[in-house]
Amino acid sequence: MNRKGFSLTELIVVMGIIGILLGIVTINFNDWQRKSQIERQTRELHADFNSARTDSIFRKTRHSVVVNTDGTGYVMRRYSSPDEATSAGTTIATRQTTYLLTKLNGTYFGALEGIFMFDIRGTTNDLNTIRINPINSGAAFDCIVIHTVRTNLGKMEGGACVQK
Repeated sequence: MNRKGFSLTELIVVMGIIGILLGIVTINFNDWQRKSQIERQTRELHADFNSARTDSIFRKTRHSVVVNTDGTGYVMRRYSSPDEATSAGTTIATRQTTYLLTKLNGTYFGALEGIFMFDIRGTTNDLNTIRINPINSGAAFDCIVIHTVRTNLGKMEGGACVQK
């Protein structure tokens, strides 16, 4: 009985504990990764809105951000004249999103609802809230509120986007 080492029972118990801990860590890592991706997508969308706004001011041309009707991405456009149609314009960038973009109430943007046009002063009359789904993911921010002269990040709480 003076042999040194572990019994088979001790070894199985330790391996079981390690397996349970790895399972918990994996679940937490997946949640953390999803939260991080939602926050990254929200920051990128916010930066693109601000870029369209500032480019409108500095270039003295209209710019727009057009959200796809299926919520899977958006297109940034520049217009050469004030009377150029919103469907025309030069495409600056096309972005595909991992998570769906919807209106505040969770429905998709219609053909005309998803166009956010910035005039040469950087202002817009297309006031709305864009929600990055899924909500209640634990992300620090998951929505964007577009105002006439500013764009704010926020977090969905109780059906409203609470601005941060």
